[in-house]
Amino acid sequence: MAFLDILKQLMQVSGAADTEADRVARGLELRETLYEDPNDIAAFQSLAEIVEQAVKAAEVEDPLTAESDHHADQANLAMWSLAEELSGRPNAWYPLIELARLSVDSDIEGANRRLHTAIERDRTGRALGEAIKILREAGHADAGISLGIAYWDPAEHKFAAGEQIVMAAIDAEKPEVARKHFETLHEHRIPGQHEDRLAYLHLCIRDAEDRAEEKYREREQREN
Repeated sequence: MAFLDILKQLMQVSGAADTEADRVARGLELRETLYEDPNDIAAFQSLAEIVEQAVKAAEVEDPLTAESDHHADQANLAMWSLAEELSGRPNAWYPLIELARLSVDSDIEGANRRLHTAIERDRTGRALGEAIKILREAGHADAGISLGIAYWDPAEHKFAAGEQIVMAAIDAEKPEVARKHFETLHEHRIPGQHEDRLAYLHLCIRDAEDRAEEKYREREQREN
């Protein structure tokens, strides 16, 4: 089913005709924006907010039913339909990121394939950063590190790509890997930019190193 058809269904459940018309019109406008640029992240997020608002309105309309999960499924189906519709464009990487986000919990292999394709379509490193973040948040930090090792170009990619690799290594409790990539990120930084984020990463690495050292001492005590 097409994105707008699903959105209209959600709107109809809420029963707010004026709001429904306004949101559908806005949905059409944003969809046209995405047809021009399928990697317009702000437009994707705005559409996702419209869908979320429709879901909340539908739940409020009939709070005594067990329809919440159904409406949430419809919301995911709407975003899946939109992303799948746009992902066939040769330059479309963000729709693949969205598809991976929606499928990572149920189909990690399929999500990984979509993430690899998205990264290969984008030269800036934005797709890489988004891909690693998705894997991190889904509990696959090691897979995020692997993506980083395979694709990261610190001289060409945006700061966020390297930042996410460092965070993935911290999540995976591998402070030595985090520090190695942090040093590379720091070396290729643009002077005067991202200083606060670099300071935060450094603090996170120090904390991870302290935790690793504490675990090592505890293990030694048990063994002795």
